[in-house]
Amino acid sequence: MSTASSQVPPVGAAVRLLPISGGPERLGRLDDWSTSPAGLVATAVVALDQASAAELTDEPVWAHVPLDSGAALVIEAVVEGTATPGEVLLTGVLALATEHQRAEPRADLARRAQLRGRVAAAARTIDLSRTGARVVLATDAALANLGGAGLADSELEVVVEVADEQTVTTRAEVVRVDSDRAELALRFIDLSESDAASIERAVLGELSTARDASAASLG
Repeated sequence: MSTASSQVPPVGAAVRLLPISGGPERLGRLDDWSTSPAGLVATAVVALDQASAAELTDEPVWAHVPLDSGAALVIEAVVEGTATPGEVLLTGVLALATEHQRAEPRADLARRAQLRGRVAAAARTIDLSRTGARVVLATDAALANLGGAGLADSELEVVVEVADEQTVTTRAEVVRVDSDRAELALRFIDLSESDAASIERAVLGELSTARDASAASLG
């Protein structure tokens, strides 16, 4: 994965640091950015509050760095402290470049879900991100009972099992209905920060596993 000049994040951009092993997201500011000649390894200098910098030092994280285009880059790195209080250095693999106008990573994740509207219906996710999901219901009849094509632009409560014994619950807007496939495209409305972090950890974990499997098959 190479990084073109249009994929260089601006200094001052807001950076989200998500500990891979668990725990809350931390927010920081990008102070410097560089990549290797091949564009596969990135180095970022990020300013945090001193407490967050101390807690994250030596921890593996995913760092989400936005681009001016509306897309974003994600690097997987171990946090290193520097001589400057509150400053950390991240050097790691450029794990993902999101699409133009799609700032949040999305993965083809199959997770059990429940949709709650005028009735409750079992479903599973087809893809998932912290901003929304695409879900498929078990049958056409289940979609019809929930409201069918009339669900477009309505709101539902959604429960997603993001990991074993870990669920997130949020309101969601139905942005598209595919009656032929019994699929709904959903936009999350009031997802909490902790639930958003849980979803993103599952998404990035899936993308990281797929990347490692692809690299192993080539090697």
